[in-house]
Amino acid sequence: MNTHPTRIVVLGGGFAGAYCVKQLEKSLRGVDVEITLVNEQNYFVFTPMLVEAATSALEARHVVVPLRGFLRTSRFVMARISSIDIAGKTVTTQPEFGSHVVLPFDHLVMSLGSVTSMPDVPGVHEFAFGLKTLADATVLRDRAIGMLEMANLAPDHAHRQSWLTFAIVGAGYTGVEAAGEFNAFLKEAIRNYPNVRETDIRVMLLQRSGRILDALDEAMSEKASKVLRRDGVDIRLNESVAEISETSFMLKSGEKVNSHTVIWSAGVAPPALLRDSGLPTNPRGYLQCDRDLRVQGHDNVWGVGDCASNPDGDGNPYPPTAQHALREGRQAATNLAAVLQGAPTKPLDYHNKGTMAPLGGRQAIANVFGMHLTGLIAWMLWRGVYLGIMPGWGRKIRVAMDWTTDLFFRRDYAQQHAAPRCESDP
Repeated sequence: MNTHPTRIVVLGGGFAGAYCVKQLEKSLRGVDVEITLVNEQNYFVFTPMLVEAATSALEARHVVVPLRGFLRTSRFVMARISSIDIAGKTVTTQPEFGSHVVLPFDHLVMSLGSVTSMPDVPGVHEFAFGLKTLADATVLRDRAIGMLEMANLAPDHAHRQSWLTFAIVGAGYTGVEAAGEFNAFLKEAIRNYPNVRETDIRVMLLQRSGRILDALDEAMSEKASKVLRRDGVDIRLNESVAEISETSFMLKSGEKVNSHTVIWSAGVAPPALLRDSGLPTNPRGYLQCDRDLRVQGHDNVWGVGDCASNPDGDGNPYPPTAQHALREGRQAATNLAAVLQGAPTKPLDYHNKGTMAPLGGRQAIANVFGMHLTGLIAWMLWRGVYLGIMPGWGRKIRVAMDWTTDLFFRRDYAQQHAAPRCESDP
């Protein structure tokens, strides 16, 4: 007989992990359990709004949700996960300061998310920028403003364009939104830079396949391409980057482009921790799960979110999006509670009610209940849906106020971090 409460440890505080804990608190109210959430930061990023934080449409603090305020009764541990011992039922964590902390568990929920996939292309690790974390968004915002300042000092069009050529590699949701938002951001900003012209701005969107947003149907993909091209985005299909330097990049086709900013959003990879966990993974390295979200062959280990491959009724994995991660987290919590209470688990059957993709500059595409929408209406619908998902009325109001301010006033073009001093500085 156990002399301690049933210990549930959730690793990762993104959409899947945070909403799993939230649902566990509801489903296990009054049950003798101890729930612990482990995450490297004490917040989770509301990723659907991250690109807008990178282009000053939203205040960066308003796209993060503090985990301690989000949770009610659960324990929170801010630490890096060092190792997982499935057989010994322990997780070893390392806080930023102090010695390591060992957490025993009876049930383990793996919601570790994913990482940006950086291939072995020369120069990628040294010179490319990611766009997955709040720090990435802040760095890119400062980068864009810095490039505008440099362009304003440049002597001619060729030099100005080299500073203001932004290349986004990968045309999924993040890449497409980044291309549209940075294109709009830079064009709006030049009103503050008297020596810069709109023709100096070049935003390139590079996609290895034959269309952008290839997770959507071809009609929506084509509509998105038309909107972006109309706004001046240079879309290159069946193209990728062969090499990146500090001041230029080389395309696979052999074209050299002078640029100081390459944003890499071409795919994701599973976290390295999964390789050493001993848990079953699919050929791509993601946790292989059953329909009830348990990791195959393990009654007490659950996999949700981007780190897991969770099959639908046809055997196809659910896509790694925020809305699916949220539902997976809640369903895993419901099933875990059922196990503890002696009830059967249920498979996750989630039918997408529609798809939406923001395109920047108050443009979007949407397919809702079979209706295809584009432009301002789709953009307002996208914002309404995600504002409804945003946790907490205080944060909803802050985001709504940011959006309202953005409609009537110019964005802020002040950098948020001081530039590093050069050795020659006094």
